Amino acid sequence: MNTRCPCCGWPSAEHVYPVSSHGDVQYVRCVCGVWLVVEAGRVVATAGRP
Repeated sequence: MNTRCPCCGWPSAEHVYPVSSHGDVQYVRCVCGVWLVVEAGRVVATAGRP
């Protein structure tokens, strides 16, 4: 997974906070505070503010 956070550019593969996985979908908390919804290695949605 080489996708970067669209808000700060941090690599989503290098998450600092725990990941929640549901099948192929992962919910990753970026270092900037935004939640990333990652499906098949690509960020498909975000939530929150940096």
